[in-house]
Amino acid sequence: MVDKKQISKLYSAAKLSETEQSVLEYLLNNIDTLDDIGIKPVAMACFTSMTTVIRLSKKLGYRGYREMMYDLKHLQHVSREMNQSLKDSSVHFICHTGDVDVFIAALHRNRMIGVNGEGFSRIVAQYMATKLVGLGFLAVIQDFLETDQFVESNRNTLSCMMLISKSGQTEAILETARACHDAGITTLAFTGNEDSELAKTADAIFTIHDDHPMDLKNVKPNCFTGSCILAFEELLSICLDNLKQEGLAP
Repeated sequence: MVDKKQISKLYSAAKLSETEQSVLEYLLNNIDTLDDIGIKPVAMACFTSMTTVIRLSKKLGYRGYREMMYDLKHLQHVSREMNQSLKDSSVHFICHTGDVDVFIAALHRNRMIGVNGEGFSRIVAQYMATKLVGLGFLAVIQDFLETDQFVESNRNTLSCMMLISKSGQTEAILETARACHDAGITTLAFTGNEDSELAKTADAIFTIHDDHPMDLKNVKPNCFTGSCILAFEELLSICLDNLKQEGLAP
């Protein structure tokens, strides 16, 4: 469902009035049921005039109502095709049987989720934490606290720790993984090296393709960081679908 706040952001340049936003909201949310429907029924459903609907189409850059409706339906169709294509395409991670279940179980708990990554992996960690908070989860990045202090202070509130390391050998990340293991905190590893120390320590390993495993300074073009974020989104999608089925979605 699309709401006025989303419409206000998407079509801010058009400077739509409240009424025009309401009409567009109605059209976008009912596009599948509006085949060949005329302008008058739309105006009546939105408790406004036909002039307002026409003005909306003009503000959005169309010549009229019919052209606007055709384009909105086309955009909706293309969007669905792309979503289906993404669902049908291969995922951006490899994992062992049961690892996805570990991920889902960790996010089921109404407790804090820790995230950590060094260097370029910090970008992924920040993205993960921000996304989780936006979805209503309690997520925090292990930032300036020493590992021992962070784990000890949060051992009773952490449901899991997400750790990102391209090589799987980053000492600071390994230190956190070991501390979490000793404290009984679930660790979820995102790494480019399934044979790394991090992979051996973690409870669930999501291996992301690394174009240049020997490029420790990360100076060569590499899809690891982007693929890591995509893998997280794919796992999150599975998790949220699972939560929705159980009526526990945030």
